[in-house]
Amino acid sequence: MHQLFRLVLGQKDLSRAGDLFSLDDSEIEDSLTEALEQIKIISSSSDYQTNNNDQAVVEICITRITTAIRETESIEKHAKALVGLWDSCLEHNLRPSGKDEDTPHAKIASDIMSCILQNYNRPPVMALAIPIAVKFLHRGNKELCRNMSNYLSLAAITKADLLADHTDVIVKSILQGNAMLLRVLPAVYEKKPQPINRHLTELLALMSQLEQPEQYHLLRLLHVAAKRKQPEVVQKCIPFLIRHLKDSTHNDVILNILIEIAGYEPVALNSFLPMLKEIGERFPYLIGQMARIYGAVGHVDEEKTQQ
Repeated sequence: MHQLFRLVLGQKDLSRAGDLFSLDDSEIEDSLTEALEQIKIISSSSDYQTNNNDQAVVEICITRITTAIRETESIEKHAKALVGLWDSCLEHNLRPSGKDEDTPHAKIASDIMSCILQNYNRPPVMALAIPIAVKFLHRGNKELCRNMSNYLSLAAITKADLLADHTDVIVKSILQGNAMLLRVLPAVYEKKPQPINRHLTELLALMSQLEQPEQYHLLRLLHVAAKRKQPEVVQKCIPFLIRHLKDSTHNDVILNILIEIAGYEPVALNSFLPMLKEIGERFPYLIGQMARIYGAVGHVDEEKTQQ
């Protein structure tokens, strides 16, 4: 470990901690894993939460380390130690105090998080990070949870298979009010639909409480689910979709899902034709899409279609 890191961390010398920023990134890069391991020892000590000097030393050192990792692009080399320190934060209280201030370990977790999860396009880093990241969703810190959800949404774009192993935890977090994670579900569903299917009714019940972008992600999930042609999912979806077809915000998206279902399960839409007709009269611009549904159902029940 570089002698300045050894001095600052070994003696917890706050007066010299700022000098770390005078060193070139390349000069300290080889020392970063060892420095992270030393920080983990300091932050795990029994008096860390009340020791302002140690907290300040750790905060400055983490800032210096994460800066060096970014500048030298050495995240894969130091990911194990970085994730190890991050994981150790879970052993401590992360809930904000009454003043809404982060606890010392929540600050560490927050400072490390972006350095790790900004590398969502690096599979080796994500393989280490995601199992730890999802644990932060249920630790009572809304800000950490919100930021974590943002990064997990990015990770879902490139490595949905890694997130799929934690689908149950993600769904639980959504049902507890973390609607931001809804954007993860369409990608995860492709890999692991069963946990989502089990909670589909509960997820659909959230619709009225959601903001418009979150509603869109829920409907995207239903479109992905509809394409998999699972009868039990279709039965749950159709009444929900028909009910929300009256909302002009999403009726175009909803009709596309119904058209998908009509292509392989037209009988399931049979009893809803009068309602579809009523909605078509209210929104004439939907008639083209409606006609495709009527056409599909008509092959099965021509008489019903002509009513």
